[in-house]
Amino acid sequence: MMNGKGLQYVTATEPHPGPLQPMLLEFAAITHPGKVRKNNEDAYLLSALDGEEPIINGPAQSLTVGDSGLLVAVADGMGGAAAGEVASREGLAAVSLFLFGHWGCSPRAMEAELLRAMETAVEKASDAVLRYSDDDRTARGMGSTLTAAVIWNGCAYLAQIGDSRAYLLRQGTLHQITVDQTLVNELVAQGTLTREQARTHPQRNMITQALGSPQPLQVVLSRLTLCRGDRLLCCSDGMHGEVPDSIIQDVLNKGLSPKRSLELLVDEALAHGGRDNITGVLLSLNDPCLPLLPGRIALDLVHPEPPAPSRGLWERFRSLFGGGAP
Repeated sequence: MMNGKGLQYVTATEPHPGPLQPMLLEFAAITHPGKVRKNNEDAYLLSALDGEEPIINGPAQSLTVGDSGLLVAVADGMGGAAAGEVASREGLAAVSLFLFGHWGCSPRAMEAELLRAMETAVEKASDAVLRYSDDDRTARGMGSTLTAAVIWNGCAYLAQIGDSRAYLLRQGTLHQITVDQTLVNELVAQGTLTREQARTHPQRNMITQALGSPQPLQVVLSRLTLCRGDRLLCCSDGMHGEVPDSIIQDVLNKGLSPKRSLELLVDEALAHGGRDNITGVLLSLNDPCLPLLPGRIALDLVHPEPPAPSRGLWERFRSLFGGGAP
């Protein structure tokens, strides 16, 4: 749905009626080209993993969430001409298709099955983007970030590539629950840069992992136990790169609907420059089946399968951005 502000969004409130901890999810998604770029290379996805066509940057429609849970994802494409738009959408479609076939269609007993399916889905998505790039000269070098979450059985299961982020607002406090796979973030980890320097560094948008890379991916998997009142935000760097975390926290704390909260975050990103495409998916989790514990609730964030030891930073950076394998 498009409105007068150039916003494209989908919004819904849907029950999860299955036997595995039924959940009432209120969610919305939004994307905006920003103030500088002509094309919108971002994309969002929502899918019940039930065989129905997923929503990819599409208008609102009925979305019945069943036993397979709800898949939400954000992707930020890159590449010449319209290649970035293709990369983000092809990647999201491939993730949804694989998860439907290898999770939504099969009996589910263990979370390890879902995590394995998510990791393989991201790898298949990367292969799909790479094949498209190989087949079309105008799309050579295209790629995309990906941050995806499946809400199932009282938890959020996340898979990440690149620097699109997932945040959790819990009891008024915002937590970044993904770690950017970027050049500057690795330099911060090495002690070469400070966090403050990284935020304004000229190479802050250079990612070290992307869908479409010919090199093996390092998919970061995690599981987050959800609590009643949580708000989960997945967004591209056009949102989190322009809007400070403190403002994201303030907006999400206003108690507004997911749709209105996202509209305010887009307004903030535009007010801060709007130099990139802006995309977000926001879920509000207020179902009484989720635990509501007294006092402060610590994050139960687990990385079940940590990434394998990596090659050197510069070797991976060169191979990803056209320097070839070392």
